[in-house]
Amino acid sequence: MTDQATSLLINSQLPEFVREEHPNFIAFLEAYYEYLENKQGTQLNDLVTKSKQARYFTDVDSSVADFEENFFNTYANLFPQDVSVDKSVLLKSVLPLYLAKGNEKSFKLLFRLLYNEEVEILKPKTNVLKLSSGNWIIENNFRASQDVYSTYTGNGTGKTFKLAQIAAYDDVTVYVNDIEQTSGYAVKKELRKLVFTTAPANNSVIKVLYDTFNFVLLTNRKIIGKTSGAYALIEKVTQRTVNGVPAYEIYVNSKTLVGEFENGESATVSIIDPEDDTLITIEILGLSNLSGITILNGGSSYNVGDTVVITGGGASEDAQAIVSEVFSGFVNKVTAVFGGAGFKVGSNVNVVGLAANTALVLAIDGVDTSGQNTANSFTVNTDRIADLATINISDANYGFTSSVIPGGENANTKLVDAFSFTTITSIGAITNVAILFSNTTFATVPTLDADSAQYTANSTTHFVLSSGSLGRIAINNAGNGYQIGDELSFSNKQMQFGIGAAAAITNVSSNGAITQVEFQPSRIVGTANTFGTTNVTVIGTNTLFQTALRVGDRIMINNESRFINTITSNTSLNVNVNFSKASTNKPIGKHGQHLIGGQNYVADKLPTITVSSSNGANANLTVSSLMGDGESLSGQSTSPLGQILNIRITAGGFGYEFPPQIVLTGSGDGTAQANGVIESTYVTIPGRWTTSEGILSASERVVQGREYYVDYSYVLSSSVEFRKFKEIFKNLVHPAGFIQYAEYKIDETIAANNLSTTLVVPAKTISGTVNVFTGNIFVTGTNTKFNISNTNNVLTIGTQIAVNSEIRTVNSIFSNGVITVSSAFTQTANDQTLVIIT
Repeated sequence: MTDQATSLLINSQLPEFVREEHPNFIAFLEAYYEYLENKQGTQLNDLVTKSKQARYFTDVDSSVADFEENFFNTYANLFPQDVSVDKSVLLKSVLPLYLAKGNEKSFKLLFRLLYNEEVEILKPKTNVLKLSSGNWIIENNFRASQDVYSTYTGNGTGKTFKLAQIAAYDDVTVYVNDIEQTSGYAVKKELRKLVFTTAPANNSVIKVLYDTFNFVLLTNRKIIGKTSGAYALIEKVTQRTVNGVPAYEIYVNSKTLVGEFENGESATVSIIDPEDDTLITIEILGLSNLSGITILNGGSSYNVGDTVVITGGGASEDAQAIVSEVFSGFVNKVTAVFGGAGFKVGSNVNVVGLAANTALVLAIDGVDTSGQNTANSFTVNTDRIADLATINISDANYGFTSSVIPGGENANTKLVDAFSFTTITSIGAITNVAILFSNTTFATVPTLDADSAQYTANSTTHFVLSSGSLGRIAINNAGNGYQIGDELSFSNKQMQFGIGAAAAITNVSSNGAITQVEFQPSRIVGTANTFGTTNVTVIGTNTLFQTALRVGDRIMINNESRFINTITSNTSLNVNVNFSKASTNKPIGKHGQHLIGGQNYVADKLPTITVSSSNGANANLTVSSLMGDGESLSGQSTSPLGQILNIRITAGGFGYEFPPQIVLTGSGDGTAQANGVIESTYVTIPGRWTTSEGILSASERVVQGREYYVDYSYVLSSSVEFRKFKEIFKNLVHPAGFIQYAEYKIDETIAANNLSTTLVVPAKTISGTVNVFTGNIFVTGTNTKFNISNTNNVLTIGTQIAVNSEIRTVNSIFSNGVITVSSAFTQTANDQTLVIIT
């Protein structure tokens, strides 16, 4: 039906004889239809127009405005009529929506129609743990080199051969009977054809090597071993790198495998050209390369770069290798022959004759803090005369560091009341030394000397060795018949002036053999008797209690320490607590009179020892070291100079049937030995899970619940509020038997104009406390976990740290308690928190 006015069509629609014989009739009809088509006054004569428009009534696009209510009542009575989307689009999409009702497509279509929004459907069941579930796969692959050929057989007349893929002239290398052809052929790239000028001879073998082969062409094809005849179906192909050269792993379906592939063999795959059904044979070189070399004997006198000869193995192409690392002869081990006494983890170990921190940097990495062989703590006085050089004898207050004396110290104050003391803990004999840096060789064993434990007095660092205290006693002969409490007497050698050393036996075996001795407080004149648990009285013999002691002093008798409560005479006093056992004529030790171990002794004139005992005999004890001295450390190389440590494979070779022979007789001392390790052509890869449904430790897995984590629940995640679509969604597309949940997705954009930001980085600290010393690069920790922090990437080499407001960069981490930094600290600080900056 045309939209043109009917009055204009009258003349052309009537027969010719009417037009010729009845012109008035035609004029009448034209006038009549013109009347129907035109408005007459207020009357709209549009019947013809209306009849012509009737054909559009069923078209939603053109009639929705007139029949909206009818359409919605008939086809979409569950939809709200105040939707914001185009209503004609909505009405036309109702049928697809109804047909898809109950599945995810209907959910997404509904949200697009009503809200012009996307909705994400989440299924909690995907997170439910399912025992004995999950996908476990064991993969098998045929390893191949990147060299792939298409092969053909000449018949003496044919000049044209179909290539396996599109390739240009420069993308292929052509061989005839294994001889490379440099001319006499052309490559038609788009037609995938190789055209010879002269036909290859009958039964000649033509091979085309592709620079880059599309291994996807091999998927779902049969691979056949050329030697073994084994075959299997190819599932996929992936690329990897072997010794820096691209190679391919052809995964095969083990269920289709017939026979066994041999090591190093080549294989063929036949593909059919989709254009003309030409059968093209592809030849793949099996990859059985030299993957490693195990050194059995490194020999000596080898150099980096020495050639390694590799022979045998049935390879189609031999591997190549060189010596890549040899032992340099540097010191790589330090043995603590004798640990001495009075050392602390983190202290420097110096090489006599070398500048500090140069070619060989060492540090104490372990000490014996058990107290079994030497003291594990040491108490020293921290006052120094040099710090009080400006004090006059007549001054009312000398200004000692100690605050014991109210109003200050002066000429009337006893020195013992004014002194300050500090105790150095966690010390002992050296058990291990760490090598932080080694870059020199030694013709003879180097002499090593460790720094003794340090302490600080008035901001100045001192070493315990400077006290000259005895630190360790060697039991050369334990003797027999001795008792706990037997006294050790020390006699100075000629021109030696050490004072105050005292010791006693603290443990013996069942026959009275000495098993342990201990340095104790220096003795006062006379001996004492105690009465065990019966009373607190101490009776002296030849003692001067009123002169040598004061109330509050701490004394030791027969290995037991007590405080003095009262002094009644030179031979009688009372202590604060009963002794645990009675003692007769035992020496009396006074704490604080001298340092434990005495003082002013020297290493080359150590005193001799006499054991006083009523029944013991034959013991031989000697002083083996001063506190902070006596160590014997041996630095050595554990391997000969030029010993092979590593061999690098520069070319892995191809086609190995068995491990080749590694020949190292042509360089060095010729005694090195090694074995070759080859990689199999056909391998079975260890099984693995590809999903986590049945893995108990998987973080995303949950136990099935009653309502949410079940098979019949789903979640709608949308930026539309749930109340807006709850009812209509349930009535239109919600599948029966399911539980619906909603998740409101918040998508908010913040304008960045005129927005200022401040980056606040919280400080990170390491557990425990640390100590640093003036002029030292070591940071020693107490209860720290430096190695664990390094493993967790919290504290690594290069990390910036701050200790006592001094920022340094970490250079090395060699134990949980010791690290080194980029430069020495300028001041000593103890029990500090280590702060990580970056």
